[in-house]
Amino acid sequence: MRRAQNAHTSPYSQNAYGAYSDTEHMGEENETLTAELKDKVKTLKSLTIDIGNEVRTQNSMLGDMDDDFHKSGNFLERSMKRLGILSKGSHNYHILILFLFCFVVFLLLWVALKFR
Repeated sequence: MRRAQNAHTSPYSQNAYGAYSDTEHMGEENETLTAELKDKVKTLKSLTIDIGNEVRTQNSMLGDMDDDFHKSGNFLERSMKRLGILSKGSHNYHILILFLFCFVVFLLLWVALKFR
């Protein structure tokens, strides 16, 4: 008996004023929410694509920078090897020449200031 009483309340039944029940309103609301959700998904998709492109660009820039640092490191390493070879050379008199040069310069300055 219960079914017979609720038979007139189907989702597509009309109320006393000839309008459809709340299911039509809920359907329209669902359509609106679905459209909003589609827009948000499209925005999110484009954002993730942009993030992916930016990550690829940054990774390539980091790779280039790594190569540049590696080249600079190799250049510095070769320079240090050359400097080591220079310092181990048999011509250790360069310190003596530098000391004598400084002594002569200071002597000339002293003489110039003394007899001014």
